[in-house]
This record gives sequence, structure tokens and C-alpha cells, in this order.
Amino acid sequence: MNTSQKSKTPLAKGGCSARGSTAVEFAIVAGTLVLTIFIVIDLSRLVYLRMTLEEGVRRAARLAAVCPIGDPLPAKAAVLADPAAQAAAIPGAGLTNVSIQYLTAEGGVITDPITSFSSIALVRVSLIGVQTPLLIPFVSGVFAPTNVSSTAGAESLGVSPTAVTPC
Repeated sequence: MNTSQKSKTPLAKGGCSARGSTAVEFAIVAGTLVLTIFIVIDLSRLVYLRMTLEEGVRRAARLAAVCPIGDPLPAKAAVLADPAAQAAAIPGAGLTNVSIQYLTAEGGVITDPITSFSSIALVRVSLIGVQTPLLIPFVSGVFAPTNVSSTAGAESLGVSPTAVTPC
């Protein structure tokens, strides 16, 4: 047998070609693993964001129940903004995304709460149009949560027997 035939025999049995197939297998497994890790991290981030949005509107509804009508503090609380700042702490949410509605005891929306002050029984705070981009590689899209709102029973609405008290 000549030497050129002997060197071809190990390759045919998978001796040297195994290194190449191992690298390909590693690339497939590593790519899948990294993509899975990104998906889990981004899903966790979006769940945290949703919970933060719900906490913000809950705080805002509580403030709107005790603050005067038109006070800016409940809207800032809905996006977890510092009362002295103009920017929101929640990414993708701003003061323009906050909706504060005053409701009757039956749940009907009061269009002019100042003239219908005595019929206000509930306050609803909602976040509308909040969008956050996804961070998953090779996936483009946005997370746009829906139905982020909280309702609280109206209390003093900033009015005491002697004066209107700002928040």
C-alpha cells in the first residue's frame, strides 16, 4: 500500500473531519442558546415594565382621589416621574400618555368634572399609547401594553371645608 492511501483512510473514518463538524454543531447550539437567553431577558424586562406601569397608575389613581381636579401631580405619579421634573421614569411613557377621568357611581364618564363636582364618585387613571421596543436580536417590534388603568373611589378631591388644598 502506498503512503497516499494510508493518509486518506483516517479521513474517511471521520478522524480529522470531526473537528469541523464539532465547530458547526457548537455554532448552532451556541446561537440558539444566546437567542434563548436574549428572549428570556427581554421577556423579564417586559413583565417588569408592565408591573411598573400598573403600580404607576395605582399610585396616580390614589393621588387623583385626594388632589384637586387638574392638579399635575397624579399624571406625574402615573409615569413615576419626580414631582419637580418634566420627564418620565418609565421608558416609552410620558405625561401625554396619561388619561385621568372622573366617573359617576355607575361608571359613566363625567365630561366636565368642575361643574359636576358633586356627582364624582370614582377616579380612573389610564396609560394610553405606551410603546417600548423589543431588544431581541433579529426581531423588530414593540411592546404596547393595553388596559393599563386603575380606579379609585373619589375622596376629598383636594377640597376641605375651608379651602381647596393643592397636592
